[in-house]
Amino acid sequence: MLDIRFATKEDNEKLLDIERRSAQEGKIWVVGYKENFFDRLKYYGNGSILLAEEKGDIIGCIGIAFDEYLVDSVPRKAIYLFGLRTNPAYRMKIARWLKAIIQELENRYGESEFDFAYASVKADNTASKKILAHMGFSRFATLDFYACPVLHRIKSTGVYVERPDMNRVRGLYSGMSGRFDLVPKHTRIFEPMIEEERLKLFTGEGASALVFDTSGESDFGIAKLSPGLRAFQVAGRSLLSPLARVPGMKERLRIWDVLILDYGTPRAARRVVAEIHKEAWKEKVTLLNFARDSTLGSLKSAIGPLSFKIPFDIMIFEKKEIPRKGRP
Repeated sequence: MLDIRFATKEDNEKLLDIERRSAQEGKIWVVGYKENFFDRLKYYGNGSILLAEEKGDIIGCIGIAFDEYLVDSVPRKAIYLFGLRTNPAYRMKIARWLKAIIQELENRYGESEFDFAYASVKADNTASKKILAHMGFSRFATLDFYACPVLHRIKSTGVYVERPDMNRVRGLYSGMSGRFDLVPKHTRIFEPMIEEERLKLFTGEGASALVFDTSGESDFGIAKLSPGLRAFQVAGRSLLSPLARVPGMKERLRIWDVLILDYGTPRAARRVVAEIHKEAWKEKVTLLNFARDSTLGSLKSAIGPLSFKIPFDIMIFEKKEIPRKGRP
């Protein structure tokens, strides 16, 4: 018989083990190397991990967090679903445990006041997208992530680097709500990042970037590559290793996420990006992650050609249809 319950700190090691053995499929298969499965919850005022268990074995889990986001500049209450993982030993029972989880989510949160629920999944991860479709989700937007191997830069760029305080972060995000959707209403999500000194602000002439050091929280490894990407990876490691940190297979990778890259011209952006590479190289970071709504076109003119585009679909379930103007 399946039991559905909230995860506790005592489940941490079991959940980490499941994540390490549960590759996210697609052209690039990745496995997580977190140190604490519950780390993401600290960025939300109200969040938890719900898991399915049978005879003491964890079969699968999903994270739930509540927050408010701006859609067409209007605050909307949302449920964020993340970290959907299945114990590989119970892969054939996924429909059974998922049905039980969905029923529990409906029982617990079906009557709660929320406007929509959302999740993100690699666009080529067919299995996970089918799971979300089964839960009533449909594609809201596609966010193109660009994974860039860190380059060895030594040239001075004239870019200023600092640890921003909350006022600086608020200033950066206040101007975004009029241009983009799914902008966080509250900046409390950044409080742990600032307290743990995980944020850096890079400011140059005509461009700026806010960078989040995810070390220990979102480390991952590459478990499998498509033949074309595998050939590029092998060639890159042999030819570029003195100049770039090309990831190896199943190697634990440290990541910096570029949360904001705001620029007037691609040339101004490249100066800021060069300084990010310079700082990341000094701190032994492997990859930089940039992201952009797919409708806005490619980022390569701003970040350089040595990058791998990984599209993620933002999947959404609307309790009631939300009017939108189609902003990115």
